[in-house]
Parts: sequence; C-alpha cells; structure tokens
Amino acid sequence: MDKARVTRLRRIMKVQEQKEQMIKYDIAVLESEIQRCDEESEELVSHWGRHEGELREVMNRAISRRLDTNNRNKSLKEKHKGELLGKLLDQKRQTAMTEKHHGKALVSYHRTEEKKQLQEIAELQAVPKKVRSR
Repeated sequence: MDKARVTRLRRIMKVQEQKEQMIKYDIAVLESEIQRCDEESEELVSHWGRHEGELREVMNRAISRRLDTNNRNKSLKEKHKGELLGKLLDQKRQTAMTEKHHGKALVSYHRTEEKKQLQEIAELQAVPKKVRSR
C-alpha cells in the first residue's frame, strides 16, 4: 500500500513538474512576442512623418492604425502572460504539496519496511531459542 502510494505520488510530481515547465515555456514565448511588439512599435514610430505632402497624411494614418493594432496585441499578450504567471504559481503550490505528501509517504513506507525487517530479525532470533530448549 505504502509503496504504491509513494510510486503514485512520484508520478504525479513528475507530471506536475512537466506542467510547470510547459507554462514557463509559454511565458518565455509570450515575453519574446511582447518584445517583438515593442521593437515593431519603435520601428513604426521611426517612420512617422518621414514623407511629404498628401503621402505624409496617408502614411501617418497607416502607421497609426498599425501602432494601435500592435498595442492591442501587446496588451492581450501581457494579459495572457499574467494569467499564465498565476497558473504557474498555482501549479508550484500543487507541486510543493505533492512533494510534501510524497515525503511523508516515503517516511511511512521506510518505517513500515524497517518494522518488517526488525520483526523478521526478531522472529529469526526467536526460532533458534525454541529449537535449543527442546
């Protein structure tokens, strides 16, 4: 019973650690996308007002629309990143609790095994005494 419990908790811990790694990877991807949005915004701002006449107004409006779209995408990605950070925190809590339970189950299992071994030793020591007394 205890051995099965220890094994099950170890498997659960591995799965939870894999989930943590996946969330960390997703966060890293979002951070790179957010950084790319910042770089694109800087690039668009550098093109602001470079043209002359009617073309200037058209280009500035186009740049403005792209900046708005870029900022919307960036804010959505930042919001998603915040959600993932919360999810990662919850996952870490779950993993910590599972590790705690695994530790307790492991101690219980080792104690049970030690009791069995001591009982076997005591039985082996008791058997020769009975044989000698006869």
